[in-house]
Amino acid sequence: MNKKTIDIDGLLEEVGEFGKYQKLYIFFLGLSLLFTASSTMSFVFTTGDMNYRCLINGCDSASETEVEYWPIWLNRTVPFDYDDHRLAKCLQYVRHNPDAINKTNQHIFQCDDSDFNKSLSVQCDEFVFESGGETTIVSAFNIFCKNNKWKLTIVGSLNNIGQFFSLPISGFLSDKYGRKNIIIIGNVLAATCGILRGLSINYTMFLVLEFFDAFFSGGVYSATFIMGIGLVGTKHRVFASTVLSAYYPIGEAIVGILFWYVQDWRKFLIFLNLPGLCFALAYTIIPESVRWMITAGKINEAIEELKYISKYNGKKLSEESLKKLEMFKSTNEKEIEIEEMTTKRRTTSCSSQQAFKRAMTSKRIILRLINCSFCWMINTLIYYGLSMSSGSIVGSRYGNYILCSLVEIPALFLVIKIMNNCGRRESQCATLLVCSSLCISIAFVPKHAVILNVLLYLIGKFSITISFVILYMYTAEMFPTEIRHSLLGICSMFGRLGSMVAPQTPLLVTYFGELSPLLLFSGSALLSGLLALLFPETLNKKMPDTVLEAEQIGNSNS
Repeated sequence: MNKKTIDIDGLLEEVGEFGKYQKLYIFFLGLSLLFTASSTMSFVFTTGDMNYRCLINGCDSASETEVEYWPIWLNRTVPFDYDDHRLAKCLQYVRHNPDAINKTNQHIFQCDDSDFNKSLSVQCDEFVFESGGETTIVSAFNIFCKNNKWKLTIVGSLNNIGQFFSLPISGFLSDKYGRKNIIIIGNVLAATCGILRGLSINYTMFLVLEFFDAFFSGGVYSATFIMGIGLVGTKHRVFASTVLSAYYPIGEAIVGILFWYVQDWRKFLIFLNLPGLCFALAYTIIPESVRWMITAGKINEAIEELKYISKYNGKKLSEESLKKLEMFKSTNEKEIEIEEMTTKRRTTSCSSQQAFKRAMTSKRIILRLINCSFCWMINTLIYYGLSMSSGSIVGSRYGNYILCSLVEIPALFLVIKIMNNCGRRESQCATLLVCSSLCISIAFVPKHAVILNVLLYLIGKFSITISFVILYMYTAEMFPTEIRHSLLGICSMFGRLGSMVAPQTPLLVTYFGELSPLLLFSGSALLSGLLALLFPETLNKKMPDTVLEAEQIGNSNS
């Protein structure tokens, strides 16, 4: 079968590569990316630990509707850390004479130092919560104390598992039924799950809805990017990609701001997800991707959309292009090859399956793939881990999280200049080493230096964001065209493992201290940064089309 070709980039030059239509289009798509953050990061606050202490029988009055959280006798009854101004949440001192409590009048018990043995403590099963503090699933589902902390951290891992299963399924459905359907249906279903999650009656229901929320929204991010980038000209794609990327950290910041204001996990989830239902109305506003319509054989719809784009941008689609498109309306051919003028593939005698087998027998390609997969895993671990652990550093928990999100925006724009002027290998190595040094340096900064602690933390997040963006393009440049998507998928899969592990890092704080996550991030970034020096340099070099060309990248004569 002879394949027809359509130069879509040529069509975009005629109707406007980055006109008013594309700018408005990217704005609406950006709202989708902004909403995606609610599905991927809301668990940071819904599973946050609360301030509570043991209910001390005989000291706390059972007759009062609201028991005082911090009475004057508290340090006599529970273990207390004066340096951190923290009290033990689940321990209380043993009474010398517990039978002295008068069951009818508890205030007869004096709660003096002499009434408790401060050398012995026991775990309690009744608790008092701080008045006016935030409420999370901790109090709703009785998830108290260290031995139940895993029930909080597993929520974040389950969220990432939902995204992991969503990616291949949503990718298939997007190619078959269109990007628009995945974006709109995915957002509406995710919003529905988010609202229902706020109405959960037990922990199991909450977990199930957390999984499906992430599952439905998992493919929205990639579908939105593909849809947005596909409608702009080649020379504008880097900028358009950066603008779209900036919406996600803004969405992350909105998540933090909303919970800071609401302070209640049920109201938070309902308010956060209600706007997502409005995406159902966008079905008549957001058009389908022109590229997808052409590849799917929906030529009539593509012609109408291209005419509308040209009119909106003040351009005109040439008669020659219209005739060529009209020709496809009557064709019976089942396949249409989309030829990108700037990314034409070489014709090779080797099939994708044969190329993959050949790559798996190449020691150089295998070692590069292993190193790249490890780098992906470390980047995702640190990127998500720093966001989730931002509340553990000194200062405002909410302020730290919001700043940690917004610091990604300047990083996204700076990376354009870095990638165009510096080597990929040196940039990848340097950003990881900078992140490593900043994470470890926080351990030596006194806690009272709040501004310095927060500043070092933010620069660390800034550097890992740059590293992650570089890695995305670097991976594509190191592997051959014929199996690039397959190998990129393998690296991305290992990257998802890192994001699954990241929510567990708060457990390190529980068992090994507040600095343990930062020490983990520092050590892993250092190792990955040094291993990045083993990658070949790809700056200003042609992207490899075959396995042989990929093997030769980095050779002195290549």
